[in-house]
Amino acid sequence: MKRLVVLLVELTALRKGPQDMPTGLAFQQSVLLAYALVNLVLLQMSNAWSTAVMQLLLDCLLMVSFTWPLLYVSGHRARFPQTLIALLGADAVINFFALPALASLNQEPSELGVFAMLLIMLWHWLVIGHIYRHALERPLLFTLILAFLYLMLSSQIMEAVFPPLNMTPEIIEQASDVTT
Repeated sequence: MKRLVVLLVELTALRKGPQDMPTGLAFQQSVLLAYALVNLVLLQMSNAWSTAVMQLLLDCLLMVSFTWPLLYVSGHRARFPQTLIALLGADAVINFFALPALASLNQEPSELGVFAMLLIMLWHWLVIGHIYRHALERPLLFTLILAFLYLMLSSQIMEAVFPPLNMTPEIIEQASDVTT
């Protein structure tokens, strides 16, 4: 377990890449479990459990749906398992560190909490770019653009499928009545 944590922390510190992820089933299951637990806790802070589970599944599907074609087109299909495990593990570590910031924002929004979340989002973007750089063997600038595209698409799809809680059907209907 300690080896797993150290490896994932080194990945998110940009010292390791997806090629350093072990291919063993036990390691992959541990990373998947860590990803699921951390993200369920994070998502449950502002959603019901059932919604959090659905968001988790959609997030994983989006990650696979974006990463597989990139690796396939670039001729690096064989790197998919390690790349996916690296993405899931990095997400678990980063979201673990996001838990206190998000909890503070849910309690009482503050400039410090917003700044912390901004830094975490930038860190997440950089780590995804780093993982794609190693997996695709492309320059960092190119993979940062891919990572940004992934994060934007993922965010838009998640928001379309799971609208923010404050957007009740009544509010949406009132807004559409005003615009017509």
